[in-house]
Amino acid sequence: MGEPRRPSWPLILLAAVVLVAAASIAFERITARHGPPDPLPSEIAPWFGPRTQTEAIAAADNGVKSARERLKIAPQEWLRLEILGRALAARFRISGDYADLAEADAVMAQAMAVSEPPAGPNLSRAVIAVLAHKLDKADEAMARFDRQKAEPSPPEAADSWTIRGDIAFQRGDMKAARIAYARAEEAESNAAIALRQAMLALRSGDPELARRRVNAVLRAEKLNRLIKAQVALQRAGVAYATGDWKTAGIWARFADGFFPGSPLAQAYVAQQHALEGDVPGAITRYNAILSAHPLPEVMDALAFTLRLQGKGEESRTWAARAGTLWAERFRQMPEAAAAHVVEHELALGDPARALPIAKADAERRPHGASLILLARAQLQTGDPRAALATLDRAEATGWRSAGLYRAKAEIHAALGDDGSADDARERASAINPKANDPAARYIWFGHD
Repeated sequence: MGEPRRPSWPLILLAAVVLVAAASIAFERITARHGPPDPLPSEIAPWFGPRTQTEAIAAADNGVKSARERLKIAPQEWLRLEILGRALAARFRISGDYADLAEADAVMAQAMAVSEPPAGPNLSRAVIAVLAHKLDKADEAMARFDRQKAEPSPPEAADSWTIRGDIAFQRGDMKAARIAYARAEEAESNAAIALRQAMLALRSGDPELARRRVNAVLRAEKLNRLIKAQVALQRAGVAYATGDWKTAGIWARFADGFFPGSPLAQAYVAQQHALEGDVPGAITRYNAILSAHPLPEVMDALAFTLRLQGKGEESRTWAARAGTLWAERFRQMPEAAAAHVVEHELALGDPARALPIAKADAERRPHGASLILLARAQLQTGDPRAALATLDRAEATGWRSAGLYRAKAEIHAALGDDGSADDARERASAINPKANDPAARYIWFGHD
């Protein structure tokens, strides 16, 4: 026998170097994938604008008042009508008053009618039509915009591609939405586009990309307190979608303190108390919000929380009040209110009333959220097979969320297919480890 073979140290060292390099590359890829950590709330700085909800409403009121005064000078001038419509839409985004949205929609329709095609407030009309979920009107405005001979400026090009992305997203064409948002970003990168890309990433099953995009906006300069607070709530929504309730609470409380007086931020904080085990505190907070802001979505959250606590009479009282307000909103702007009315009826009212509204909404806007609501209405009215087919449609669009798979689990269980129900629950848990936690039922704001 020959002499035992001794190890070749140069080769061993070379192998070690290769392994270390490979590990370093892998770590860098993981780090790049996960991106930097969330910014600290103390690092978020405002730039300009109102400091509180009260100041923001006052500024919006002034904007509407000024636009009305200008319109009196030339009531049939489309540019002045456009200014009023945009001012009303801006106030709606702050207050949630459907009367403002309805008037903005009507004013923009008038502005389009008095302008000579293809000129006119085409992009503004499309923006408000999308806000009102009137996608056919948005299509008409964009077709008219495309007939204009002048080359769009970079901001106009960005706006036009953003609108096309919004339309595609609501119609369930997530691939077209992704392409449109990318084209918008090429024309002019801004926070609004980044937040849309974040929403698309989240609903496509990529919460990490969503987190990174939202964080980039949180770190951005030259954004006012109102926008930063809204972005913080979107960051909380990403956290809810992944079961990170602690992080959701951090950003909900940040938004509430950074831009005081926002009923939406206050509602996020209230539900956070319920998630953290302080249900009485959540109920107290919801009541406090409603004493200043009688909003039906907050009434729904309170009614549902009370129901989970076995307080049926109180729950029914608040549900009835919310139902009256939702009926009024549905009368004013049926397309815009439809999904909210469906959610109210499924959770607190009559699923039979929800079903036709859900069908109509899913026909107009066949994206994942509308289809999931329709499936729930179909299940609760005794048609689980149709419900399953509806969720298959949602999944085929590329929609991926724990809410989708939780709904699938319910439907498979109703059909007696326990194996498929278990598989769906596992898929939900893979996206959101707390998807099947009973406390998750308290999440009314920012749910998927």
